[in-house]
This record gives sequence, structure tokens and C-alpha cells, in this order.
Amino acid sequence: MGRHKKKASHSLDSEVLPLLEVCYTEPLFELVCHPSRPLIYSGLASGYLYCHKYDREVLKRVRSERKQEAGGEKVKPWVKVNSNVDSEGIRVIWKTKRHQGSVRCLGIDAEGEYVYSVGADNILKKADAETGKVVKKISLKEHDAKFTKLIKSTTHPYLLLGDEVGNVLMLDSETLKLKNQVKEIHGGDAINDIFQFAKRSLHKYVSLGQTTLAYWDARDSNEGQTNDTPEDKRKVLVSDDQEDEVLCGTFVDPEEGDTLVCGMGEGILTVWKPKKNDLEDQVNRIKVAKDESIDAVVPTLQDDQCVWCGVSNGNLYKVDTKRGQVVEIRQHSEADEVGFLDLDYDYGLVSGGMESVLIWDNDASTRGDEKHSGHEDETDNREGTYVDRPSAISSDGYSSNEDSDISGEGASGLSREELVKELDRDIEEGENKNNGVEKHQGDKRKPKEKHLRSAKRMRSDHGIAKFDGL
Repeated sequence: MGRHKKKASHSLDSEVLPLLEVCYTEPLFELVCHPSRPLIYSGLASGYLYCHKYDREVLKRVRSERKQEAGGEKVKPWVKVNSNVDSEGIRVIWKTKRHQGSVRCLGIDAEGEYVYSVGADNILKKADAETGKVVKKISLKEHDAKFTKLIKSTTHPYLLLGDEVGNVLMLDSETLKLKNQVKEIHGGDAINDIFQFAKRSLHKYVSLGQTTLAYWDARDSNEGQTNDTPEDKRKVLVSDDQEDEVLCGTFVDPEEGDTLVCGMGEGILTVWKPKKNDLEDQVNRIKVAKDESIDAVVPTLQDDQCVWCGVSNGNLYKVDTKRGQVVEIRQHSEADEVGFLDLDYDYGLVSGGMESVLIWDNDASTRGDEKHSGHEDETDNREGTYVDRPSAISSDGYSSNEDSDISGEGASGLSREELVKELDRDIEEGENKNNGVEKHQGDKRKPKEKHLRSAKRMRSDHGIAKFDGL
């Protein structure tokens, strides 16, 4: 009688290490990465906005040296700094008191030229991304509700603002004047996330709120909509009730637009197929972390059908949406929830909680690390190897005057090597354009969707902290 074949078991715990940890002394409310330069922007509960510049190669060298010095000891060899302090491989480019109260929303345009922010004061500001200097601002104080989400169109001169009662405002990104409104999309519940549905139309968007998903055209107002006519029903299409809060979402491949996923309040990643049922309901469920909320999700953009999930237990989960399973786990923090995820200029993963931001080693640098030196096998695991297991700018001198504390120099340009690499990638992506969706010059990536759910969202049933009045 033959032996039963023993099932192979593999650990999902990744050996990939961060390059940098930026720590904050007050709650982090917003985070966004520059699309083509090593810059990261962070908005705080106090209304301050920071711009940090980092050097991946320097950070990688420092980490390697610290690992060698530590020998076999268990240490955290990556660079760890306070947000106000410069260090080797990381420095503050500018900082400013941007808003009265917390920074509620933060966004950047596809070219990386301007940063947009909204505070608890309901003031919208447009600033130069390199210097932090405000070039335009407008008061939205007549708008009673606070804002929860801001995104800039990747193709057209407008931005969208979602609020706490389910309204979405469309504003001209040049003048910041109101152009259109789509009201009470989710029955009066807050907008948790918004992302573009570019495959269907450059003006179509998907929004998430409470227990539903909806899609609509940013140019179409639903003012006075009764849903009595076919025209009304087409303006805002809402999914079936999911019976669990839909917190965040993304298209697995924003260009293909054939699969999107949503992070749920009870630790499930739901899979949606627009072609199958026009987003009326989910088609599959992937278990990620039982009884933990998935608060942020971002595609890997590595043509691997994978997404990263940020979860309330402090872990990052890489999920293969085609196979329907978790394939890698990283720990952001033992105590801090992961409320933000983004990809930086070099497709590196960036994760954030209320206390810190981690910049992770990316695929290319992982293969080039000391552990993988000399290996050129492109079939190796993208995110590292697995082990078996069962199935200075100081804080001194802060100015209290709004927007007056701008210091440091503008971020320097790309090096020759980076420029060549960027041009090569642009050429390659240009050959693979899908359905004529325009690529923006200077944006190295696919039109990525940023899903950074702020820790300030009002929640009481899944462990997300509340910050009343901020």
C-alpha cells in the first residue's frame, strides 16, 4: 500500500524588510506618494503637512551595513526617524501648518505637479508639490458636511470630493470652482472610497459607502432624481446590500478594468466582475483576516493579479485574486492599524498607520540585496523567500501662521540613470496602451488608483479609532 502524499506547507510570513520607518508624535490622518519622484506627503491631526524626500539606494546600503554589524542578532536594521528629523537617506523638504484642525483629505495629480488638501476647516488648498507653496485656495464652509475623500482625475482638469453624507462634489482643478454634484449616493452614508472606472469611461467612478458599492458619471447630476425613468436609474447604479461595511476598493488592473476588489469590515476581500452582473453584487469572497477590518487596498501593478491589503491587526496581506488566497504576509506594526497603502515612484509598497509610515523594499531591490546577490532568475518569488509553516529640519521654530513655515529646498530632478529607466518604462507602457487610455508624460506608472482610508473615519464596531471634532 502506497504512502499518502504529505501536503506541502509554506509560510506566508515574508522575509522582505522595510527600508525606512518615519514615526509621528501625533496621529497621521492622510498619506500620499509622488507618482514619479521619491517624495511622500503626510497630513496630521494638527493640520500640519509634511513632504519628505528619501533615497532608496542609500537606505538599502545603510540597512545592509546594520545587518552585517548585528551579525545573527535579531534587530530592526532599517532607518527609523522622527518625522521632524533628517537622517541618512531621508530628509524633510518642507513642512507647513496647512489647516486649522486635522488634514481630512490629501491628493496629488498624475503629473505630480500639485498637492490638494482639505482640512476639518473645510478649506480646500492647491499647493506646489515641490515647494509646498499654496497657489490657490477656496472655502467650502457653506458645505455642512466634512469631507472624507479627495481624488484628482488622471485625465481631465477636475477633482472629486466625497463627504460624510454621501455627496460627491466635482470641482475645476484650476479654479477650484464647483462644477457638479452627485448627491446622497449611498443613502446618506459617508463616502469611504472613490476610484476611477477608466475601462468604461474616463468620467465614470466607483464609490463605496457603508454596505454598498455604486458607480456613476462625474458629469451627471442626480439633482431631483426620482428613479422613475430609465434615464434617472442610469445616473447612479447601486449594488445590493452587502450586509458588511465596504471600506476600500481598487481595480486589480486599472487599465483592464475587468476585476475589482473591496475590503470589508469583517476581514473579507470581495471580488466583483463588471462584465458578469454590472456590479450588482460580488461574485467571490476571499478570507484574509477573520474579525479584522480591511482598511486599505492597493494593486501591486506587477501583472500578477495581486493586491495588497492593509488590515486592522497591523499586518499587510498580499492576495492573489485569481487563485483566491493570501500569498504573503508582512507586519507593519504589532499595535498600529494599517489605514493607508500606496505605491511610490518605483512601485515600492508604502504602508501607514496612525503612528508611523513604512517604505518597503521593492521587487528589484529585493533581488539585489545581499541575500540574493548574483541571482538573476526572474522566476524567483517577487516579494522574497518564504520559510515553511503549516497550512533634518527640527521641530523647533514652528510657525503658528498658516502656510508660513515652508523651508528647505525643492526636490532635485531625476538622475541620468533614473531618467533612462523611466523613459524605457514609458516606451514599454506606450506599446501596451489599452483602449487608447492616455498615458501622462512623466507618470511612470499605470493610472493607479490610490486607496488610503484615513484612520479618522467614524467606526466603532471594528476597532478603528474615533477622533471626534478633528
